Amino acid sequence: MEIFELFKIDWIGAWWFSAAFGISNLYFIIKYPRSYSKKLFTFPNFASRWEKVTSIISMVLFMRGMMIYTVFIPITIHTAWFYAGLIIFLAGSIFYLNAMKVYAETAENVPAVKGAYKITRHPMQNFSVIMWIGVGIAATDWIILLICIAQPFLSRWFLEAQERYCQDRYGRVYQEYLMRTPRYILL
Repeated sequence: MEIFELFKIDWIGAWWFSAAFGISNLYFIIKYPRSYSKKLFTFPNFASRWEKVTSIISMVLFMRGMMIYTVFIPITIHTAWFYAGLIIFLAGSIFYLNAMKVYAETAENVPAVKGAYKITRHPMQNFSVIMWIGVGIAATDWIILLICIAQPFLSRWFLEAQERYCQDRYGRVYQEYLMRTPRYILL
C-alpha cells in the first residue's frame, strides 16, 4: 500500500514548475518560425559512442525524467524552502527565457552572443539547472538536487559536441567567443 502513496498526484505539487517550464518552451516553438525549431533541435555529430550515450542519458534524465518525476512530488507552500526555491526558479527562468529569445532572434549565419550568452556559452542548459535547483529546494527533494549536481558532469560531452558544431559552422567568430565566454556560469 505504501508504494501507491509514493505515486500520489496532488494539486499542489512540483509539477506546476514542470508545466511552467514546458509551456514556456512550447511558446517559443510556436511563436518563432520553423527555422528556430530546426536550429533548436539540431544535434551535433558526436565524436564517440561514449559522447553520444552520455549526452542522451543527460538529456533524458535531466529534462524528461525530471519533468515526469515532479508529477509525483508534493509541495508544502508557505514555507521558507518553498519561497527560496520559487525565487531561484524564477531567477533562473528569466535568464533561461532571455537565452531562448536571443537564440530565436539570432540569424542562422551567426552565433548567439547577446543577453545571457554573454555570461555563458550554454545559457539554456546552465539556467535550466538553476531553475531545477529551485524546484528541488521548493519541494525539499534531494533526488532533484542530486540530479542537478550531476548534470554539469553528465552534460559535459554534449556541450563539447555543441561547441565543435558551432566552431565548424561559424569559424573564427565562434572561436573568439569561446575564448572570452565560459562554458559554465563563472567558470
